Order: sequence, then structure tokens, then C-alpha cells
Amino acid sequence: MSSIPMSDIAAIVVAARVQGSPALRTAPDGRPVRVLTLRGTRPGELYDFTLDDGHRRWCLESVSHASGFDMHGRTLGKRLSARLNALHGTAAEHFGQRSPALP
Repeated sequence: MSSIPMSDIAAIVVAARVQGSPALRTAPDGRPVRVLTLRGTRPGELYDFTLDDGHRRWCLESVSHASGFDMHGRTLGKRLSARLNALHGTAAEHFGQRSPALP
């Protein structure tokens, strides 16, 4: 697990280049998890952010890049989480999905 500076994560969230439709998946314990993927600053780099229903803060789960992917478990603060909530809603509308209510 490599460490990504929070400033880099914040820059990617603020730049907000959404990669495809937001997703809803089921965690191994059965909880619904929202997934929003943003493009990174390098070609082919993708940042997967997740939000478990019942939680208020998004988490950087993984980063995909040319040589594979790195798992992360970094929870974002209130401001970045609020930004991702707004991005999730906008992306859901843009891709023609009904955006389920966020916690």
C-alpha cells in the first residue's frame, strides 16, 4: 500500500474529471457501497472513491495505473466528502441514472 499525499487527492477531487457512470455495489458483508471513479493527473490513472451507506465521508479505495493498482483506505475530510457527494449527484444525472439519496 503506497501513500498518496492528501494534497494530491484534493487536487484530483477539485479537478473532478469523472470517469464513467457512478456505480452501486454490494460489499462482502452485504452493505451497499457507492463508487465514483475520477481520472488522475497521469494518463490512464484512475482513483476509485467509495462511500458505505450509513457513513458520511468518502474513502479513497484504490488507484489504478499502468503497472496495476494500489489499494488505499484513506478517508476524506468533510469538505472533500461534500464535494464528492455533489459530484456523485451530478454524474448520476449526467449519465441518466437516478441518484439514490446519500446519507
